[in-house]
Amino acid sequence: MSLVHLEIARVRNLSSVRIVPCDRINLIHGQNASGKTSLLEAIHLLSLARSFRTHPIQHVIQRDHASLTVFGRIQGRGGQTTAVGIEKGRDLTRIRINGQTVQKSSALAAVLPVQIINPDIHRILEQGPRYRRQFLDWGVFHVEHTFLPVWQAYHKALRQRNAALRAQSPPAEIRYWDTQLIEHGQQLTALRQNYVAALTPWLTRYCQALLGSAPEVHYQPGWAQDRDFQAALEKGFERDRQQGFTHSGPHRADLVLRQEKMPVQNHFSRGQQKLLASAMRLAQIAQFRDVRDQIPVLLVDDLPAELDPDRRARLLSLLVESGAQLFITATETGLIDTTGCEPVKVFHVEHGAVQEVV
Repeated sequence: MSLVHLEIARVRNLSSVRIVPCDRINLIHGQNASGKTSLLEAIHLLSLARSFRTHPIQHVIQRDHASLTVFGRIQGRGGQTTAVGIEKGRDLTRIRINGQTVQKSSALAAVLPVQIINPDIHRILEQGPRYRRQFLDWGVFHVEHTFLPVWQAYHKALRQRNAALRAQSPPAEIRYWDTQLIEHGQQLTALRQNYVAALTPWLTRYCQALLGSAPEVHYQPGWAQDRDFQAALEKGFERDRQQGFTHSGPHRADLVLRQEKMPVQNHFSRGQQKLLASAMRLAQIAQFRDVRDQIPVLLVDDLPAELDPDRRARLLSLLVESGAQLFITATETGLIDTTGCEPVKVFHVEHGAVQEVV
């Protein structure tokens, strides 16, 4: 799939932008703070209804305006076109797909799957299990249609159990939620474990290409390996009651990566972490393609950052090989060698104005 038309209004310094990207490589260049990353941010908003740079939407909306809008047309493999649009304000999220109002942002993600490689991508490895659960759940959501209702049911039961714990409810009332928590938690764990098993060969391939070796990959379900989820809840019941929240479960799961028996966070340099995290994204794209026979859009912000020319070239080659529609930013076009990578469109960004370079 590819984004064949994009309109942006009031996203940071992008007052009014309209471009027609090509279906392969779109190189976006300009000075720092010109608006390059804001263009990628707008595409991310169109897919996930949120920014990858900040949580408060008012920081994304152009000053002195109440809302932003992004509109796009997505073309599928068969040539069919889907129109999608989003308007966001402080207390407003309005989504439309083919002219129909949609209530759930997950509908956007299903229509326009987007992945991103940016200078902060090492956070997947450095900043805790939450980022790695998000990484896994993006992938499972897109390849397993049962994932979203299972995930929602688990987290609903978790919220109810935690509320009962905080209220110091009687044990029988707390345990009432355990049945649902266990049922949906086991389903969620199985979906993630199956996904990791399918993803690992792709991750090994891309790590070998980018790093020369591949880390050991292990899914930690969120409780001790010597017992099942039900036994873990029972063992931790009194501690949960004392502290007012549930300590064990898929909401505490982690994707553990080790190199030479050490966590990769402690073994790899920042540049190596960027390559490893990029390999994780590429593996997801390959797994998505295998299952869905489609390819997500890939946003690459500041590709040259922390990579020497050789590693940059290796990563770019794999990005192109993935078949994804690419939106790549750089301060100078000379930093990205697209020789032989047809078709390519080049856009120059200056003071929030975006122009195609012909």
